[in-house]
Amino acid sequence: MDNQTKKEGQEYSNDVIDSMEETLNKLNSNNDDLYEEGYEELFDCLSISKETIINYLITWGGPAYRLQITFNEDKELVSIKPQYQDWGTYWVTMETTRKQDEILQEYVNRLALDETILSE
Repeated sequence: MDNQTKKEGQEYSNDVIDSMEETLNKLNSNNDDLYEEGYEELFDCLSISKETIINYLITWGGPAYRLQITFNEDKELVSIKPQYQDWGTYWVTMETTRKQDEILQEYVNRLALDETILSE
């Protein structure tokens, strides 16, 4: 992702979160009309979907490495995010090459998670 897209995305995200804060302020007000308006805004979304995230831990300790594998509600693979963590740090998603993406895709396909874990 280029810097311009990141900048635009961050600005857009800030605007959306500011709007969410305004909705919460209405919900937390003592004014019944504002509360009702906030309640309508809260559930005025384009859609709600369910995803299943599986954290497949490959190594642990310092450093740790996992694949964060996301499936949609139809049990279709959405994403594979290789993540790294060292002692006392947050998980960080690593960038990958196309070749690495292909390897990760085949690796996850071989796990057959859609037929095992997701079928429960």
